[in-house]
Amino acid sequence: MRHKLRFWLAFSTIILFSWLDYQYFTEGHAQDFPPVIRQAGHIIVLILILPTGYWGWAKQVLSWPKQIWLYSYAIAILLIGIIGLIQWKTELFGVGFLDIISSLRLFFGSPIPYFMMYILYTITLNPGNKNGSDKKEAEKNQY
Repeated sequence: MRHKLRFWLAFSTIILFSWLDYQYFTEGHAQDFPPVIRQAGHIIVLILILPTGYWGWAKQVLSWPKQIWLYSYAIAILLIGIIGLIQWKTELFGVGFLDIISSLRLFFGSPIPYFMMYILYTITLNPGNKNGSDKKEAEKNQY
């Protein structure tokens, strides 16, 4: 599959996952689910977005986007999961801190990180870019 088609299919799928998360676990029908089910739904959506984005970046010319994607999502999912488990068992954290974690989840559960990576990627590949090292690597790895 061509890398551009793969990229845009992944982006479309991430938008779909984001919409499902927002519609069913954040707003819309969120009141229909118990809190633990909603929270598990958020984590499942994040876990689904991680391999989808990685798949979209896997065949691109430069390799750094897929590595950044993998590490940033893995760290975010672990952080949100660990804080969620601690809160579930101990209710240690206050509302302000949990709002920050919720904002982190909303960010990573949206298509914004994927699109930001796309902007950085296109800037790196821009022929007018003054930094020749990335351009040389792109030319070397092109197929």
